[in-house]
Amino acid sequence: MTQSLLVYDGSTDLFRRAAETITRCATDITPVPWESEAIQAFLQAQFNDLPFAFILIEGESVHVGEAAVKEALEGLDVAAPVARLAEQVYPTAAGPFGRVVHGRVPADIHGTFPLDEAAKAHIEPLRRVHTIPVETE
Repeated sequence: MTQSLLVYDGSTDLFRRAAETITRCATDITPVPWESEAIQAFLQAQFNDLPFAFILIEGESVHVGEAAVKEALEGLDVAAPVARLAEQVYPTAAGPFGRVVHGRVPADIHGTFPLDEAAKAHIEPLRRVHTIPVETE
């Protein structure tokens, strides 16, 4: 079984705390900071660039921008009307929000893309589910 990966801005305390909350709420999503070496290599292989964006890697799909917002909120069982509203607001709010909170504007990439095989190699170790075996008496 593989985990979904949520790529977030790890340089901001607010987003590190949000990632911790997501980890507690969704056991099938692993947050990974955008700045990590594995994600940087993944982005270069997937997009031939290092776009600063909200990204959810789920199965064989890479959701970016408003598509990532929609998929992440649905995965967290957020009410459908709230998820749709967030998806609709994201394109206009992302730029100003990014400038204020991140100090940079997110890349203008939106949609769902197939996971590139070369990119997949960089994130596979992050996607493996790790469990600790428990022995019963």
